Amino acid sequence: MSILTASPATLPLPAGFLDWQVQLRAHTARERNGAPHAGVAPLLLVRRPGLALGAAAHSIICGLLPHPARLAAKTREFQEIYEGAVALGAREIYDRGLAYLKDYYRAAEDFDPGSLTTLMGTNRPAVQALRATPDCALLFYVFDLQDRSEIGRFRCLQLDCRAEVLSSGPVFDNVWWHNALFHGKTQESVVLHFHHQASYNTQFGTFERLPTD
Repeated sequence: MSILTASPATLPLPAGFLDWQVQLRAHTARERNGAPHAGVAPLLLVRRPGLALGAAAHSIICGLLPHPARLAAKTREFQEIYEGAVALGAREIYDRGLAYLKDYYRAAEDFDPGSLTTLMGTNRPAVQALRATPDCALLFYVFDLQDRSEIGRFRCLQLDCRAEVLSSGPVFDNVWWHNALFHGKTQESVVLHFHHQASYNTQFGTFERLPTD
């Protein structure tokens, strides 16, 4: 089941963004034992009447969906990893999941070019806000003076999106099983499926619309 006032016209993510996200996740799996990088943890901005500017910002960890042609197969693989290790405990599930991800994040072409996701508790205020108004934004802010690499360099990007709130279906299943490998089976959860609309570079007072891939 999805909740959305109208079907969104998804546009491709900004040029180079998906490549960056894939490289970040490959680095995380291989060099950080799965610990998320700041670049995959945007702020989610939602409508919140009564607050300054009428908006609230929530921290999330965002995910990439496999390309639609690969979605069902990858969901089955996530499920098979979980079920093949569940008798051995959560640590074994995590380790097998992490080993799988080391080879999973290879190329941007393997992933959906126009959307991002996150898993969240069904009744969280952010979910309630998106049920009422699906228009939202994701703010990616990376500022690390020590990391001069391409994946770690300074970025401040605002992605305007429309969110679907999903409680079932192929996208929900993919995100849910992926999450289960590292956090166990969750109850009373939904998937927020963010359909990209437009993106802007907002660093140091800039407001520049970004081209898409």
